[in-house]
Amino acid sequence: MKTIFTIVATMATVSSFAQDVKFGKISKQDFEKTKSTIQSDAPAEVLYADGNYKVSFNTSQGGVEQTKRVFYRVIVFDKDKTPDDVLKIEIPLRKNATGDYEKILSLKAVTYNLDNGKVVEQKVEKKDIFQEKVHRFMDKQTFTFPNVKNGSILEYSYEVLSPFVNQTDTWYFQQSIPVVKSNLTMQNQEYFNFQQDLRGSFAPKVTTNSKEDTYSSTSFGNRGVTSFGGDMGNQGATSSSQKLKINTQTYSLSNLPTYANEAYVLNPRNMLSSINFELASFVAPGRASESYSTTWDRIGKDLMDHESFGRELNGNGFLDDAVNTTIAGKSTPVDKMLAVFNYVKSNMTWNDYYGEYTDKGIRKAFSEKSGNTGDINLMLTSMLKKAGLDANPIVLSTVQNGVLNYSFPSRSKLNYVIVGVSIGEDFYLMDATDKNSQINLLPIRAINDRGFMVSDKGIKEISLRNSVETSDNKTITAELTADGNITGTYASVRDNYFYMSDLQEIANDPKAFEKEYTEDYNFEISDFKTQDNKKDLIRHQFKFSDVKADVAGNKILFNPFLFIANTKHHLNLDQRNYNIEFGAPISNTNTVKIKIPEGYKVESLPTEKQLSMPDNTGGYGSKVIEKDGYIIAQTKKMMPYSVLPPQYYKSLKEFLTNIINSESQQVILVKK
Repeated sequence: MKTIFTIVATMATVSSFAQDVKFGKISKQDFEKTKSTIQSDAPAEVLYADGNYKVSFNTSQGGVEQTKRVFYRVIVFDKDKTPDDVLKIEIPLRKNATGDYEKILSLKAVTYNLDNGKVVEQKVEKKDIFQEKVHRFMDKQTFTFPNVKNGSILEYSYEVLSPFVNQTDTWYFQQSIPVVKSNLTMQNQEYFNFQQDLRGSFAPKVTTNSKEDTYSSTSFGNRGVTSFGGDMGNQGATSSSQKLKINTQTYSLSNLPTYANEAYVLNPRNMLSSINFELASFVAPGRASESYSTTWDRIGKDLMDHESFGRELNGNGFLDDAVNTTIAGKSTPVDKMLAVFNYVKSNMTWNDYYGEYTDKGIRKAFSEKSGNTGDINLMLTSMLKKAGLDANPIVLSTVQNGVLNYSFPSRSKLNYVIVGVSIGEDFYLMDATDKNSQINLLPIRAINDRGFMVSDKGIKEISLRNSVETSDNKTITAELTADGNITGTYASVRDNYFYMSDLQEIANDPKAFEKEYTEDYNFEISDFKTQDNKKDLIRHQFKFSDVKADVAGNKILFNPFLFIANTKHHLNLDQRNYNIEFGAPISNTNTVKIKIPEGYKVESLPTEKQLSMPDNTGGYGSKVIEKDGYIIAQTKKMMPYSVLPPQYYKSLKEFLTNIINSESQQVILVKK
């Protein structure tokens, strides 16, 4: 008879919360700080952040659980510029298909203001805390701090009880605002061995200790435990006490700047200093060692053996008629691939749920014409195979889920699946969840460095790159008066990758899209319109006035590119050790046509410019001419690769700086 021990704690665990910063202990002196000591222009600052993750045996149920305690204190300097993620807090709550779920045990949140020398607090009330469904396997609780002003101090703390012990949440030392102090403590009883995934350019100070405490243990007779948190039972239970160590590791960082707002990064959170933990093994007396460490090869094999992944690709005779009808008359493999891809896109609707596994299963999803990413793209894989094509699923981590660490194989980091097809020497990527996607043009969420293609032959690393060129063509038609006023119309026609991203933002919040689109313009705008032709083209247009040229005596001076001239590039580092991400190969064309006022002629025009980057990784040309009483200015910029490795960073900075210099030149008109 096999004996299995379950250890249950009888003593209090070690607290990681700092003793000098406590929730609710706010004094008048705490409001004296008027700007960040780390970045003087920061709109807010994290004064203190403390997290405590603890994995231990459960005292009441005999299972295993994780507790997560989080405490933040923030001071606001400029409310209007403070990022939304500081003022609106989201607490993720995971769940699984078998009914296990995370729950909040406690939550406190308060806004403090100094009013006539007195500290006044306003609590977040229960009625202002909302629980929302993110997807099948995640909910979130959200709240917004009340009565926030310049100078407010915000505090919140919560504790989450989780049945999931195989991994922790990611702790971000860096935030969207500077951080004075951030601690993360990981506590685990000695039988649990975790491996850490530490990222970012800041190395935390690490302190460790072990504490031996007395625990009561219960030995159970013959019973089966299939996983942590399962039904432990109590048949034939006997109790005893024993010594058990608590291992504690605390990671600390201080005076962290916010992440530099670098351009050409799809998910800035990938670059933040952070840490998370994943269970590597479990070893307890009387119980066989259980290893959870894995390899990408093992993950691939497990996926192909899984009933909601690899096994879903087999059989599926109900798809035969649809496939045969769809590829009828198609003679080439590419034509068949396009036909099947367009069929699935047109007939299936994504339910906005992520997942590398099927949710409904291919049969049910096909019948209901909807499903999650696994349902739709595994269906696409199966149909492509039936069409005689070498198609296989590619698993990945979405942009918002974070980039995969390839030296840290983890099944839990995978949350999405797309499809890869090999035809001769060519390889094609596709995702049928977005009706506006194309072959080799993936939605933004799926473009996250690399993924893994899995098949019966094994697993293969795949670069996730869009290769379909995307264009943004801007035109301005304007009239200049002798007193320096410029009025006119603006239009931008965007396609492919830009089309998909714009539609997504508009769907999320059309007013916010319009505001963001025009927020850098300090002149009057009217009649803003967006037109979607439903064929991968979207047009944004508006009328403008009160754009000013400089009038100096008998001369008028102005930038011929007006408000679409390149004036900054947001590349702030001396060097960069991560990829430059454009999302897709990009072509930008600008054309500006400005009518010269009566009685004026051209005195000088900007010089023509031609620029290029090494290895044909970027090109630019500009030209300004006079024709038929108009100033006509044109530029074209080409970035032919969706991703550039970091060694091109300095070249790109120089290239963009030269463009800015070129587009800063003035047209000078003089009275005849």
